[in-house]
Amino acid sequence: MARINAVSLHEYRPLEQICHLARGAGFDSLEVSRPPFFEKLTTRSTRRTFLRWARDLGLSLYGFDAWVDFDPYARREETLEGFRRAIEFAADLDLGQVLTQDGPKHLLMRGRTPSQCLEALAPFFQEVADLAAARNLKVVIEPHPDTLSMEDSFAVELIDRIARPNAGLVYDCCHYGVGQPDTYLEAIGRLGARIHHVHFADGDRRTYALHLPPGEGELDLQGVVAALRGIDFKGTMTCDLYNYPLIEDGARRCAALVRRIERELEVG
Repeated sequence: MARINAVSLHEYRPLEQICHLARGAGFDSLEVSRPPFFEKLTTRSTRRTFLRWARDLGLSLYGFDAWVDFDPYARREETLEGFRRAIEFAADLDLGQVLTQDGPKHLLMRGRTPSQCLEALAPFFQEVADLAAARNLKVVIEPHPDTLSMEDSFAVELIDRIARPNAGLVYDCCHYGVGQPDTYLEAIGRLGARIHHVHFADGDRRTYALHLPPGEGELDLQGVVAALRGIDFKGTMTCDLYNYPLIEDGARRCAALVRRIERELEVG
């Protein structure tokens, strides 16, 4: 099964067109994005209708890139309510997991030390993970170059403090290439089994969120696959082409490769 994330395809397109583009490019699974899916599928009835339609199209759905407005320090209850809505949405669509992040550090730390941030984030994500578990969902935190979780020791301690089996990390090749341009391969070994999901893409190790088709960037993607094999990775994988300018062409060139790597790693 080859999966692509809808956020790669979402710009200025209705959700039906996104699904047809994914299928036409050779993908048979979709990671759902906030725009336009969360914005358009506003009731359980419309969500279940869409789920049936996607399945009839030959497209399975897995994962919700939730983009919850995130500030558990100053607006904890508002942020938690955003996760409640995201979890309800993901449960209605049988999406399996909710993707989030721990927020840009330059906006959220506000004089706090990393240790103080951990003291707030760990119990917050425990509550989110428990809400998700009640709906048979996982919660995976995606480190970005500008988040505290891009520091491996912080990410490890955060997941270990959350201490929930349905909570883990996303390893996004592009983000780690920018956030750790010289150590992105070693990061996989340090994070180990805490990695539950992979966003597979190339990158130039400089440009924020420029996800490239494999072979168009500077990342050692065979090294990434070998490192994932080294930790016996058995999670899930999504092709990510967010911000790539030739998205339809890029997607068509990625589907077979992603499917081959999934077979190599024995993941879906």
